[in-house]
Amino acid sequence: MTITENKTLVRRYFEEAFYNPEICDQIFAPQIPWHTINRAIHPNFISTPQDEKAAFARHQTLWGGWSEAIDEMIAEGDRVMVRWSFNGSHQGEYLGIPPTHKPVSFAGIYIFRIQDGRIAEVWNLWDQLGEWQQLGILPDTGELLTQAKVRVVNSISSSED
Repeated sequence: MTITENKTLVRRYFEEAFYNPEICDQIFAPQIPWHTINRAIHPNFISTPQDEKAAFARHQTLWGGWSEAIDEMIAEGDRVMVRWSFNGSHQGEYLGIPPTHKPVSFAGIYIFRIQDGRIAEVWNLWDQLGEWQQLGILPDTGELLTQAKVRVVNSISSSED
């Protein structure tokens, strides 16, 4: 495939798959290794087009007002990199957290490897800290830094005793 065709394939993932998960059969290879930032919650795994359809169905109940935008796309050879942004509201249970109905926005980077006209491998990194802070799972960064500073000061004070 050409670089233009690879970019068009990835654009279909962003623009069509959430609203029409059936296209997963057309755009994904039979087995897709996923590599993610948080291996404890989202370990590296092998997915199938059927798994991808199920994931989009979960996302439809989890995130209201889903909007995932391509902010930048770069392609070379069999790789397509996308810097993307997400906006939505937390409408379904996520990581054991009941719906907060809070607006959430964060950004990330995907790298897709294309083989035989299909997405064959995916690397996905996103601002999970920001996502969790917006959902109230973690305190905001200022509070985290204050807590860290207190721990350091307490540690130094106790070592001087």
